[in-house]
Amino acid sequence: LNGCFKQALKNGLIERNPVPLATLPKGRPKGQRRVFTKEEQDIFMKYAKGSYLYNLFALAIRTGLRGGELRGLKLSDVDKAAGLLHIERTLKYATGRGFFEDAPKTATSRRDIPLTKDMITILDRQIFHLPDGTPISRERLQNEIDRIVKRINVDGMAFERFTPHCLRHTFATRAIESGMKPQTLKTILGHSTLSMTMDLYSHVLPTTRAEEMELIAKAF
Repeated sequence: LNGCFKQALKNGLIERNPVPLATLPKGRPKGQRRVFTKEEQDIFMKYAKGSYLYNLFALAIRTGLRGGELRGLKLSDVDKAAGLLHIERTLKYATGRGFFEDAPKTATSRRDIPLTKDMITILDRQIFHLPDGTPISRERLQNEIDRIVKRINVDGMAFERFTPHCLRHTFATRAIESGMKPQTLKTILGHSTLSMTMDLYSHVLPTTRAEEMELIAKAF
């Protein structure tokens, strides 16, 4: 396209090449996390109700599990007696090898997450694989998210595309907003360092920061 403008400039059809002056649309700044507002969270979960992966989405937003951890869950990981969900593996895929189980991302990724009543209800409904037992691929998960987002957009609501990791960040944000302590959140997310968790605290939604500032103002 730039070459076309150069030819037009040479032939005297235009006075200058407009390409260097063009402003390209900016996407999300590099490194910025996609996190649902509470309204977006409610909208997505409402539209996801008819999805065969609804239970996966519901568990993800309540636990902050990574996509591979969610897709690698087994019934044996649900310990109702102890009230814990054991995170023992992550599901991966490699060309020529197919699906395989791998150790969690780091040593701290192997962890136990306390089970709440709604988590137990979700897990009783479904462990996340296809009806024939085939694991759910990362691509299938993303495609289902895209399908739901498209339905939201068709209904006239602007809703930005996101990856499954957004659900993990959203859980972390809701946890922070609810007052969860950094060390507790670090353990649940399976972070290797506290600094990784504290970095999440620096990205809390603007409305939450404003509310916190109002609380501080009352101290003076």
